[in-house]
Amino acid sequence: MKLKAGDNLIPFSITDSFGNTISTEEFRGVKFMISFFRYAECLFCNLRVHELIKNYPELESEGLSIIAIFQSPKEDIDNNIGKLKPPFPMIPNRDRALYKQYGVVEHDMMGLFKGYMRWGKALRAFSKGHFIKRGKGSPSLIPADFLVNEDHTIHTAFYATDISEHLPMKQIRAFLK
Repeated sequence: MKLKAGDNLIPFSITDSFGNTISTEEFRGVKFMISFFRYAECLFCNLRVHELIKNYPELESEGLSIIAIFQSPKEDIDNNIGKLKPPFPMIPNRDRALYKQYGVVEHDMMGLFKGYMRWGKALRAFSKGHFIKRGKGSPSLIPADFLVNEDHTIHTAFYATDISEHLPMKQIRAFLK
């Protein structure tokens, strides 16, 4: 079942790719975003992580924390997105248990095709050294982002319509105002 604005956060505690235990409880009292990605080799996912890293100092100074979740094993995260040295947790969730809890189970071949037709995003990813690679996991899994209030209620539940889509930075910044 998909979450919506006003729903309570589904709490979790899990180990990230750096070996740290990440618990949603440690984020009580702060605004944060949980981002569900396809897999660590995905050119669009890598492009989004670049965007988050670039904007993170500003977002963090405005009070936002980020948790990134991938259907990839730790090794794939370390060998791909981990090389970008993100300043936020990267969680391997190979069994997709968290995906299921948050209703991120959409597999859409049209969303896969539609994402690859976004040439502008693909060219930006290529320019940063990310190319089309097959990762471990479902290639047609559609990403999702959740903005979470200080009281652990969902402010925004964003379920993408294609593999290249994430919550626009403009909307994230508006959440922090």
